[in-house]
Amino acid sequence: MPKSKNRKDHKKKVAARNEKIKHAKNRNDKMQRDFIMNLIKQEQEKGLFENTQSVSDIIDNSLIEGPSI
Repeated sequence: MPKSKNRKDHKKKVAARNEKIKHAKNRNDKMQRDFIMNLIKQEQEKGLFENTQSVSDIIDNSLIEGPSI
């Protein structure tokens, strides 16, 4: 028994919809990445990333307070 035309087209429609969703997700990820990179670049130009402490300095200086075991 032959399949109906609508049933044949359903797989194409689902594939096209999934492809559109994939492209939209990639586009959004790229926009977020570009925004963050531009923000970091602006902060670097202002000099806000100079003289930052490393994680080991913070731990050594005991800035993290809490119960000692």
